[in-house]
Amino acid sequence: MKHAFTLIELLVVIAIIAILAAILFPVFAQAREKARQTSCLSNQKQLGLGTLMYIQDYDETFPRSVYVIAPNTAFSAYDAIGPYLKNIQIFQCPSATPGVNWRSRVAAIGLQSPNFQFVGFVPNLGIFGEYLCGTAFNKQTPATALAGVPTPVDTILFFDGWMRNTVVLDWYNFLGDARHNDGTTMCFADGHSKWFRYGATLPGGNAPASGVNRPSVPYYGWRAGITAPVKGAALDTLSPASTPTNPYNDFHGIPGTNIGDSEDTGCP
Repeated sequence: MKHAFTLIELLVVIAIIAILAAILFPVFAQAREKARQTSCLSNQKQLGLGTLMYIQDYDETFPRSVYVIAPNTAFSAYDAIGPYLKNIQIFQCPSATPGVNWRSRVAAIGLQSPNFQFVGFVPNLGIFGEYLCGTAFNKQTPATALAGVPTPVDTILFFDGWMRNTVVLDWYNFLGDARHNDGTTMCFADGHSKWFRYGATLPGGNAPASGVNRPSVPYYGWRAGITAPVKGAALDTLSPASTPTNPYNDFHGIPGTNIGDSEDTGCP
């Protein structure tokens, strides 16, 4: 004689399935994010190598993060390095799509970006600098030569980042984003890429005791006192806000030099 399941038996099976799902779904989510982290590391590796190919073609000098060309057009480090990559989708992070709207960021200061709109990686403004003469900022940072990077293995080029939705395009608004399993991927001036957990000690050591914006603090560091990272668009409303004296996740500067963050100079 056939035996049908009773209601209680069915409820027990459903409860077991629900318990297993509650246990396994977070594991699956972590595994998926780990795969994205690996993909992001690969993108960063290619981005770093593309940068090194660029500087070999241009007198061993790094491109600037943004350079104003006529008429009111922003030529960025993304534009400069793009031709050295397999495709420009490498600039996007699989865990933060579509990413930062670079086009809207530069439009806020009256510039256009015809080639790039969404990006997931932020440049180290200490090494890439900028040329914003003729804009509301009217400032520049001199281009960096490879010879001006004493320890390439410790010098960040690009990192998982967020550009705060503000017209102040300054280094303390270009923030590290711990989007991969509470960590950040970065590529370095020697061509390697690496993931760092939020709060981990970063390479580079401390800035000099004088001659820099923030003396005797690590070149690269996380904001102290925050146990869980703020991520993505939430960085737009970060409290307390990121400032020149108290930045949030600061990955700008060139270890071993007096460029502690982004050392701006006036325009000619």
